[in-house]
Amino acid sequence: MIEFVFLILAVGCLCVAAGSKESKARIGGWFGFAVFGAIWVTTSLAVVVDAGHVGVVFNRMTGVEPRVLHPGVQIIIPVVETVDQHDIRTQRMSLKNEESVSSDQQVIHTDVTLNYHPLPNELWKLYNEVGFDYGSKIVGPVVREALKAEIAKHEVSELLANRAVVSQNIRDYVTRKLAEKHLVMEMISITNVRFSKEYQAAVEQKQVALQNAQAMKNTLTKAKIEADITKTQADAEAYKIMAVQRALGNSPDYVKLEAVRKLNPNAEIIYVPHGTSVLVPGAMPGSK
Repeated sequence: MIEFVFLILAVGCLCVAAGSKESKARIGGWFGFAVFGAIWVTTSLAVVVDAGHVGVVFNRMTGVEPRVLHPGVQIIIPVVETVDQHDIRTQRMSLKNEESVSSDQQVIHTDVTLNYHPLPNELWKLYNEVGFDYGSKIVGPVVREALKAEIAKHEVSELLANRAVVSQNIRDYVTRKLAEKHLVMEMISITNVRFSKEYQAAVEQKQVALQNAQAMKNTLTKAKIEADITKTQADAEAYKIMAVQRALGNSPDYVKLEAVRKLNPNAEIIYVPHGTSVLVPGAMPGSK
């Protein structure tokens, strides 16, 4: 707009120079016309595009031109062309509490954060098709569509078990759809996944049931181990009884040995081969 101010000033000075009868006024008019005209030409002919931006050129005769102006000083046609600069650096969008429904009709809420930017050389197409409010018109709807479409394919248990695969499918979908609209997806993060209160209560009940089942299993395992120990001890006792019975049948003196052990458990038993003599300490052979 400032170029139009200088244009009006230049035209005004030209009118003064042409209509004034005094020589000083005419000289001043011509001087003003030259100065303001030069400024007008300069501001209309050149535009400075800021760093991190590109300029979309609008031609008053043909509309949006199929080109963009990159950062720096750029030349345009005065009056006919105007430039609208736009930021092409990374932009962030955060979607909170987005609602989707799984294939088993469970309501799921998620938070999504997305980083993206427009393609610099295709910004004129984006401007011509949508304008510069493409965040609300394109990016948000595409992310919501991706969430709903992917989550609807799975049951809740599958979503939890295959979360990495589900996230990758959503990334691929958003990347493809944004590329069709001259946008680049840099990063998408799906966080804070939440389920309905009814489903969470059911999960907690299932967890309690699993814990109770595991506790019962542990109790049964312990009982089985104790039963095995008891059986082993019983087998050992039965084997001992059988051994005693065999010993009684083979040697009547075994009863005497057991009687000695019962009367004096600390007694030292010395086994003497049949037909040998035993020397008792403190006694002489043949003494009484």
